[in-house]
Amino acid sequence: MSEFSGEIWFLASCVELYKTEKKMSGQDAFNYLRRTGAANFIIDCWDGLHMTSPPYIIDSIDEYIANHAEKSTA
Repeated sequence: MSEFSGEIWFLASCVELYKTEKKMSGQDAFNYLRRTGAANFIIDCWDGLHMTSPPYIIDSIDEYIANHAEKSTA
């Protein structure tokens, strides 16, 4: 089993949470989180985030995107 299995499962669950909250498809949510850098944020912070509530996770992702996402359209 990969050392990243917990992080990957958590990322997948966050994509599911995010797509439901933002009324997006799963593919669109994943692409958005990847493009904004939030997917890496989720993986990097998974050990702290996975013990919190879904609303806190969504708020943390949105805050990360607002403060750190590249403003590039490329």
